[in-house]
Amino acid sequence: MQVRINQQEFTYDVQGEAGLTDGRVLLASDDDLSAGTTWAAEGYTVASFLPAAEQATLQEGLAQLVRQALTDAGCPVPADFDVAHYHRVVGDNRDLHLAVVNRTKEYQQAAFLPLPATVLEKRVGELCGRPVQALNPWDNERFFHLRIIRPGKADNNPLHRDVWIPDYHNCLNIYVPVAGSTAQSSLTLVPGSHHWPENRTLRTAGGAVSNGVRFTVPGVLGSAEPLDIIRPNPGMGEVLLFSPYLLHGGAVNLNEDETRISLEMRFWAV
Repeated sequence: MQVRINQQEFTYDVQGEAGLTDGRVLLASDDDLSAGTTWAAEGYTVASFLPAAEQATLQEGLAQLVRQALTDAGCPVPADFDVAHYHRVVGDNRDLHLAVVNRTKEYQQAAFLPLPATVLEKRVGELCGRPVQALNPWDNERFFHLRIIRPGKADNNPLHRDVWIPDYHNCLNIYVPVAGSTAQSSLTLVPGSHHWPENRTLRTAGGAVSNGVRFTVPGVLGSAEPLDIIRPNPGMGEVLLFSPYLLHGGAVNLNEDETRISLEMRFWAV
């Protein structure tokens, strides 16, 4: 499938058995935490995040988690290793990359988040106008994730909605740059798609296969109309806050020599 990202043409490769869709708008029957905000129509906003000292503590602490994950996977790096150069030490070694990802894909907040979760909850609540907490009511767990996308590699998820996985309903997502997040690599999304009916796109019935890699989340197989995909590109010190009902993901890191690393975390109404 051909797609446009910031008006550039790309070939989007996803396979899987097509699933049945209908005219439901999933968000219409769920808790819309973007409702009433200035960004409700688009489904996302880019805003300043934390005070400088707290932001620095967060980003350096998260970078240290990546260094530790590399060490635990059998690839020790110096304490001052620039994690944007992750791809230089991992290279094309898929087993090593997966060993790192298996460590970074799910962290307990209390043990590993460099700042108290309440600090992030307060700022996200300010941005959406409601008190929120980073506690998933589906399983009563408090997790966060680090996404690592090497330049030119098939590390990115397919284009999808998080809410195609049931336990991500009724929340908001954050994307916080840690390293290598640029206009050529940052998360992509389709503005306004959180209000689209399900049958406006075709998706896989189960986990999609993209560039030969199987994912747990279903992926978009096609669309009856062109998808206007953009990279909002938050800077260091900013946060991309977005609805998990938006179509997002599905874009390769086009940086020449920087791995993109980002914090992902979800928030539900208190």
